[in-house]
Amino acid sequence: MSKVVHRKFNGKSKEEFFELVRKVMEEADWKRYVKGRIFVKINILSDQVVPGQCTSPWMVEAVFRVLKGMDVYAGDANIATGNQLEKGAELWNYKKLCKRYGIKFVNLSNQKLIELETKEEIFSKIKIPKLLDDVDCIVTLPVLKTHNVTKMTFSMKNQWGCIPEFRHNYHLVADKCIAEINNILNVTFAVGDAMMCLEENGPRVGRPKIVNSVLASNDLIAIDSAGAKIIGIDPKSVGYIVNGEKKGMGKIDFELVGDQLVNEHFMPALVENHFIVNTELKLRKIKWLKKLIFETWFFKIPAFIASKYNSIYWYHLKGKKWARKIVRHNKFYKEQFGNLIR
Repeated sequence: MSKVVHRKFNGKSKEEFFELVRKVMEEADWKRYVKGRIFVKINILSDQVVPGQCTSPWMVEAVFRVLKGMDVYAGDANIATGNQLEKGAELWNYKKLCKRYGIKFVNLSNQKLIELETKEEIFSKIKIPKLLDDVDCIVTLPVLKTHNVTKMTFSMKNQWGCIPEFRHNYHLVADKCIAEINNILNVTFAVGDAMMCLEENGPRVGRPKIVNSVLASNDLIAIDSAGAKIIGIDPKSVGYIVNGEKKGMGKIDFELVGDQLVNEHFMPALVENHFIVNTELKLRKIKWLKKLIFETWFFKIPAFIASKYNSIYWYHLKGKKWARKIVRHNKFYKEQFGNLIR
C-alpha cells in the first residue's frame, strides 16, 4: 500500500515551515524517488498575486532547499488564454528563488517539442517539451484547489501544464487526458501545497482558504485521494483519479503517515457558476462551432475576453480584496505574501 505523509503546520516562522517540509519529504522517502536530472513542476497559473492561485513561494523555496546541489530545472507553461508565465514567475518570486539556489528556470512554452508514440487511447501520439523527456524525473508541486471542470486539482492535474500546445482542446475529456499525461511523463514524487488553497470557482478565480497542511508521496493517485478527503469529496467521484488507478499508476487506498485528514468543507467549484467555462464547454459540444471557435484564429477573441475577465473584472472586484484580507489578518501569510500583493 502506498504511503502518503500529511502534516499540519502549527508553527509561526518561515524556518519552522521549511523544517516541516523537509520532515514531510524525508518521511515520504524522497531520496528513493528523486534522482539524476530533475524538473520541478511549479503551478504558475496567474500573473497576479492572490494566495492559493499558485504554488506558495515558501513551499517552492522549502523544496529547493532540500534539493540544493542537485541538477534541477523548474518552471511551468503559459495557459491557453494568455502568456502569464514570465510575469507570474517574477511577481511570485520564483525566478529569484531559482537564481538563489542555482536552479535553471524554464518556460515550457518556449521549449522545443518532440513527438512521442504511446499506448494511450487519446494521446497515442503526443508532443511534449523536450526537456521533460530528457530529465530523469519530475517532482510536482501542486496547490490543492477546487476545479470547475474536474472537481479538484492537485498533483495529477498539475501536469496539465506540462503540455503547452493544445491542452485547452481536451476539456470535455480532461479526466481521461490527465491520467494519460501522467502515465506518459515520469512524475516520481509530489509535495502537495495545501497551506493556502482555493475553494469555490477554482482553479484561477477561486476564494483563498487557509488549511495549513503539507503532503508528500511518490503515488500521485494516493496523494490526490488524500487531497480529495481534505476538500470533502469522495476520491472515487474524481474521474482522473479513478482512471489513473485503472491504469495501474497508484492506489486510491493508502497508508496515512502523520496527522489525520480532516474534511475542510471546501465550497465546490460548480461549472454553472462560472459563465465563461460553462459557455466554453457547451460550445465545444457543437461540432461546427467547436471547429470555428477553438481551432481557428477566432479563438484569440474568446481567449482575450476570458483573460480580461480574470485579470480585470474578477481581480479588482474580488481577488485583490481577498488577498489583502489574508495578509491583514494572518502574520505568517503577511510575511510571505505582503510584499508581493499589489
